[in-house]
Amino acid sequence: MRFVNGICLALIFGAGLTSVEAKDTILEPEGQPYTVKEDLKGSGKKDGEAAYDVSGIACILRDSGKRRCLVVNDEGRKAQFLTIDDRSIEPKKTINLIGKTPDPATRGAVFAGKQCPDKSPAKFKEFDGEGVAYAKPYFYVVGSHGCGRRKDTLSTSAMILARIRVDGQGKPDVEDDDEPEAAVETTYRLGEVLAGADRVGASFLESLTESNGLNIEGIAVVNDRLYAGLRAPAVDGEAFLVEADVDALFADGQGPYQGKRRTIPIKVGKDAGIRDLAALDGGRLLVLTGPAQEQPKVASKLFLFDPSKSGDPQLLGELDELDDAERAGKPEAVTAIGRNRVLVLFDSLRNGGARAYKVPAKLMSERDAVSD
Repeated sequence: MRFVNGICLALIFGAGLTSVEAKDTILEPEGQPYTVKEDLKGSGKKDGEAAYDVSGIACILRDSGKRRCLVVNDEGRKAQFLTIDDRSIEPKKTINLIGKTPDPATRGAVFAGKQCPDKSPAKFKEFDGEGVAYAKPYFYVVGSHGCGRRKDTLSTSAMILARIRVDGQGKPDVEDDDEPEAAVETTYRLGEVLAGADRVGASFLESLTESNGLNIEGIAVVNDRLYAGLRAPAVDGEAFLVEADVDALFADGQGPYQGKRRTIPIKVGKDAGIRDLAALDGGRLLVLTGPAQEQPKVASKLFLFDPSKSGDPQLLGELDELDDAERAGKPEAVTAIGRNRVLVLFDSLRNGGARAYKVPAKLMSERDAVSD
């Protein structure tokens, strides 16, 4: 572990930080990883295979004080519910986001104005989930909306945005005789939004490895606005959010997107892209960043950003490197779990290797926070 350089965290909690002041703040995890009562469901074909590719999480606080969350892997067709209580995680049921074939009820249509570099016929395979958000009464889950990283192929199932209607306890809101999947709605329209977005639209369906192609790795929903956080493209030290109207994305029928769109640049540093987003009080966003591609010297950092205001994000600090045994873990998902605490999950670690971090900012109200 590295020590905090230049600033003592004990002196800055509760105070505002500028990017310059926070630049040397190293955020160290609190103790050991969370205890997971049983393995999260992996995206592999073998039953009982543990998850090593957790890529998104969002939570709500239940009356019991436990957090009810939804997580997604970056492969497979399912998401999984879980609860978080103090320092333990209890996996719950999975829910199918898509089937093995396209659903005719999916709103909008697959963007047809461009193909991935590999011109092979598009396939409908895994969801390729990359981000999860919650805004009452829905959990939202987004596919990568990019070409395949290995072969530059197009999978239309990765071009889907899904949402799950849930009740006040975070369970699928369905009639007694219905399956949980009855609460799921899907749309293709986010691809159309991305293709027409300023500054980043030209990168849609370009190669991720050869052309800084566009792909999503985080989402947040604030009121009626959805923010897609892009891992790439990253240009001149800026990463990008693409904003869209939720109601227009999920409007009935297969017609085109009829809402507004906006591209929002965020200064997060050279070669850095957005790895996850979480909505906070007052419309603010918690932004997790990391390498836009696979640049080894680009650190993972946490920022606060208000998309309704102009200006730079507030840097909260850089995530410390994990110990050697878990150095392969890459910070991939984040959610707030207290007034000044966040939970981070890692790609390539069993069950996400969840760890809590304290940050030098107030993230949520007392009412929405768990005891620190």
